[in-house]
Amino acid sequence: MNGGMDKCRQIRFAAALAMAAFVAAGCALAVGTATADEPEADVLKLEKFPVRVHVFEDYETEIEKRWWLRGRPSTGGVPSSRSASVPNRRMCEASESRDFDDKMGDASASYNAVVFNPVPGPPMGDRTRLAFRYRIAGTTTLRVQIYSLTNNYHRRLELKDLPEGEWHSAVVDMTLARRPDDSGGPLSRYERIDDIQFYVAPDAKVAIDDIVLYEAAADDEMRSFPRRIIFTGWFDTGEQGKEWPGDFEIVPHEKPRTWDAARSVVDAETRAALLRVNLRGRRRLSATTAVFFRYRLSGGDRIEVVLADSERGEVARGVVREPARDEWSETTLTFDIAPDDDGELPEVDEIRFVAAKGAVLLVDDLLVFEPGS
Repeated sequence: MNGGMDKCRQIRFAAALAMAAFVAAGCALAVGTATADEPEADVLKLEKFPVRVHVFEDYETEIEKRWWLRGRPSTGGVPSSRSASVPNRRMCEASESRDFDDKMGDASASYNAVVFNPVPGPPMGDRTRLAFRYRIAGTTTLRVQIYSLTNNYHRRLELKDLPEGEWHSAVVDMTLARRPDDSGGPLSRYERIDDIQFYVAPDAKVAIDDIVLYEAAADDEMRSFPRRIIFTGWFDTGEQGKEWPGDFEIVPHEKPRTWDAARSVVDAETRAALLRVNLRGRRRLSATTAVFFRYRLSGGDRIEVVLADSERGEVARGVVREPARDEWSETTLTFDIAPDDDGELPEVDEIRFVAAKGAVLLVDDLLVFEPGS
């Protein structure tokens, strides 16, 4: 991973092999070279199942459209779908922009850019990665930039010698990003971030798809990176009912854990413990859909998990039998989803977690996804 960047030819060859493997396997890689004046971006190994997905944007729905700060959604020339069952229908083409870095950027310069705001500002971990797919033309250089809400400044990383004209996949190690004058140091644990930005020269073009900001897998992780992400839910920042709608309470973790989790409420009709997470909009399931979550259960001996359309009713149901009690644990349920009469896979807009009367259920790091191969 730390090979000298003076061996550009070897690195470009390794990057090409790595990106080809990514397309075949649906996993994530990092690409790029750097000059002495820019942070390095080494070629990384294939990624495994992430510790946490902070945010994603695949431009397939308009749920987060208000946070598309630069770029135009387009249905023409989209990359092939990573999913085994859901087509890819849309991506984002860059539009004209100034540099969002108003402290150390060139305020007079114009760029073409794609900018996405990951509201409500997730806190980072120790191994923050940014995965995305890109197609560039008229340049071989792409600047990736991210804003720190905590520190009120931007960090950047330039990827160079990138191939033009076709869709490719990349992962950037965001701990390598720095301010233009190299001040401020790397992203730190619990630092909150905001705008995710991609820039090319004004006479160049770039299209972006399948953005995923996440914490890289533990070294001993064996599960594959998801083919497709449908929803991610963590409750550390933002408000219940606004950024996190549904029926639950957001409460602080007990030490030594940090930040917050979602806690069940009492269902008014059944008196059962209920934790209903609204997905902020309708999201299409994959033929094979998995639900991963971390939980702490006090009372009860099972957790029911329901994927539902609030208007049409239940779509799928699973049960965690003999769950861990009075301690944090994690689990994954996998659902086989049948298409409707029109041949379309169903959409859902909420997930319900149900436990017995008198039980208390805490949920954190919820991820709905299509498993990797």
